[in-house]
Amino acid sequence: MKRAMAVAIAASLLGGLTAAPALAQNSSSAPVDISADEQETISSQCKTIFRGAVEVLQETSRLRAAKMTLYNQKKAKTGDGSGCGNVDRVEAEGEVFYVTPKQTVRGDRATYDYASNTIVVTGNVIAIQGQDVARGDRMVVNTKTNDVRMESTTKGAGKKNRVRAVVYPSTSDDANKPKP
Repeated sequence: MKRAMAVAIAASLLGGLTAAPALAQNSSSAPVDISADEQETISSQCKTIFRGAVEVLQETSRLRAAKMTLYNQKKAKTGDGSGCGNVDRVEAEGEVFYVTPKQTVRGDRATYDYASNTIVVTGNVIAIQGQDVARGDRMVVNTKTNDVRMESTTKGAGKKNRVRAVVYPSTSDDANKPKP
């Protein structure tokens, strides 16, 4: 049962990403619903793999990917026979989408590393919040500080596929509207 709890917690952390216009950790205690075509737990390697149209739902947030792998820390075997500890890394790959009512992030791959409190999204990254859109090859987010870095492998003015952001300034009318 402890293994199932670790799976749910890890999925919650990766599924709790938010774009602003980047990503941050969600601390919701709402239940996490994971569905996939198959699940494989490899206890000797302390990992659980969900494959095939993986979908993680928590409250109004949804994470979709072709595959999601949870890596647990290895530890000395305990009385219950488990040699796996807490989840220390979660990887999602294959057209990764994270969607909330206000934000969407898309990439080819996303990794959450607990030790560094870092989320890295790579491959054709697009982050959208409202009308604002940011694009790049790689986005790195520190979930503790909410610092975000969008990067591109293309360098130099006038070159295609550089980091690009389109930001719409708020109008004075927007400032007077109540926030949801």
